[in-house]
Amino acid sequence: MISAALTVPAMAQTTAPEQDPRRARAGAKVTGEMNPEERSGPSGDEERVHEAFQPKGIELGEFLLLPKIEFDETYNSNLHAVESGGRSDFVTTIRPEVKLRSRFKEHAINLSALAEQYVHRRFTKDNRLDLQLDVDGRYDFTSETQANYFGQVFSRHEERGSPDDARGLEPTPTQGFVNRGSIKHQFGRFTVVGEGGLDRRTYGNVMTALGSTVRNDDRDRWEMLVRGRGSYEMFPGYAAVTELTANRRLYDSSLDRNGYDRSSHGYRVESGIGLDLSKLIRGDFLVGYLAQDYRDPRFHDPKGLSLRATFNWTPTTLTIVVPSLERSVNETTISRSSSMVRNALSLTVRHELERNIVLSGYTAVFYDEFQGVDDQNAWTYEARGRITYAFTPEFFVGSEIGHRQKRSQAVGASFKQSIVTLRAGLQL
Repeated sequence: MISAALTVPAMAQTTAPEQDPRRARAGAKVTGEMNPEERSGPSGDEERVHEAFQPKGIELGEFLLLPKIEFDETYNSNLHAVESGGRSDFVTTIRPEVKLRSRFKEHAINLSALAEQYVHRRFTKDNRLDLQLDVDGRYDFTSETQANYFGQVFSRHEERGSPDDARGLEPTPTQGFVNRGSIKHQFGRFTVVGEGGLDRRTYGNVMTALGSTVRNDDRDRWEMLVRGRGSYEMFPGYAAVTELTANRRLYDSSLDRNGYDRSSHGYRVESGIGLDLSKLIRGDFLVGYLAQDYRDPRFHDPKGLSLRATFNWTPTTLTIVVPSLERSVNETTISRSSSMVRNALSLTVRHELERNIVLSGYTAVFYDEFQGVDDQNAWTYEARGRITYAFTPEFFVGSEIGHRQKRSQAVGASFKQSIVTLRAGLQL
């Protein structure tokens, strides 16, 4: 969900399974939503209940096995996210998941596997199965030097209403993998991090209502990135930060369906302030410059302000507030447009009402600028509210209500969509 767009965590964070992230020594864990077109499942720190209601797991030596299954029933007011004539449907989701977590004194390795089966009552062509396998690990050379790795293999489908939705009879399938590796070293007040990434993304063809085929193989690509980060702790809890990221995006097809060469390379340079005030607030505020250079000379190359800010504010031990702001360059298949520059502002709030009751809310605004064209820009507004109620560590229920609205300059691309979900889960 990133090269320049956030689709997966840049580096996995490992937390002992019996430890609530809000009570970890390093303070609250930074929590963020994935790209709304690529998120998978409702699970996350914003739904974690108190430690007393966390599953105990199955002990396997120095590992802990955590099996889980969720059942959702969702009403969607506009399943295909269309501007007019939208039709509703009920969707049943079965979501088995298993996690294997290490409990070493040093180092860490964690595995997780997730499957999501979507079954529609009316529009059965939208039935789909999404799969995801994650692995993350940490190797502690010394107390000052660590190596981290995050990997993911996925097979999922693009959400209806995404900027590149082909409007097919079935959602567009996409497969691939993500790799992130980094080394972090701290000496005195200085901390340096070097990171590398290699991603692969492929897309399947879909049929339209008119019987034609939309070929998506011209979207298949490799994405590579290298990132360097340096920080200097000016005084406890406050650090000056500089970060440089370079990326390269190579498409399998030299020309896409419209005759454009979409391969490119780019960079972003940012500086700012990093905060780590124990359990109160953690995060970054970085400002700088970004640019992406496309091979095709007919394309408009995006460049200009680069902005990233994400904070975890923990005003009490029961509440986490996470504002996030980012400007990034995303790929697109819109004809004549080189890319989509996304300006994203979001706010996640999590509150532990009782030890077994968690309330969470998420609201976001996205402004998408399609480079080189003037009639595709769009505003997207989204809001969701959730409640999770744990009867026991093994059984919980929940519900969610959400609304999404897109206002696009493109004809027929605007829509409104509301959802209501009831959820039940079992875990060990």
